[in-house]
Amino acid sequence: MSFTEKTQAYIVGKYYEKLWEKKGEQGKAVFVHAVKHYAMQRGSRMAQRVLRDGGKLDYASFCRYGEWAPSREMLDAGTACVKQVVRNSPDYEYHITRCPWHQQFQEMGQSEAGRLYCGCLDEAILRGFNDEIPFHTAATLHESDQCVFVVKDAQMPPEGSLTPRKGAVRDFAYHCAHTYYSFAEMIESVLGEEGKEIVKTVFCDFRKTWGQEMADQIESYQTENFNIY
Repeated sequence: MSFTEKTQAYIVGKYYEKLWEKKGEQGKAVFVHAVKHYAMQRGSRMAQRVLRDGGKLDYASFCRYGEWAPSREMLDAGTACVKQVVRNSPDYEYHITRCPWHQQFQEMGQSEAGRLYCGCLDEAILRGFNDEIPFHTAATLHESDQCVFVVKDAQMPPEGSLTPRKGAVRDFAYHCAHTYYSFAEMIESVLGEEGKEIVKTVFCDFRKTWGQEMADQIESYQTENFNIY
């Protein structure tokens, strides 16, 4: 097995499962806050690289400096994200009609985790990147037949004309470790010893499901500073 989009969704789903079991509505609120914490760190890293290159923090740069790309496993399986651009200007609107994160949440019976995660993830990434960009998640696959994202007055160039920034994409081992540790940081901060127990159980479940080698890779990021890149 290897790290993919579905591995990341598994970690998210497990955190929601344990938080809901132990803390109910409070756990749900902590989960949403952890999602936003993770997402804003990711957006900030992207902004740092744009600024380092002397660029503008607009939505075109956000797209060029994106940190993820479809994994080879999902591409080969024919389950990678399918994106359809509806319009480029003045507003930029795109739809997602297939998503491996959504598939994993469904397979785990964690549709509520997916609804909460996907409902605030992208907007929080944009806030971390530049909170003046008017990005809106209008719908997700958890309650609709497609995800709908709209960026007001983006004035985007034609699809495919933006050259991705070399070196911006991180592999899914990094993304999964970031997810695990950023959620852990927030959950332990809010819930103290109870939070530490939740984090431990998530890791134990991860190791049982994905194996010791992948668990060791997660642990290898234990001292990583996910606020910077």
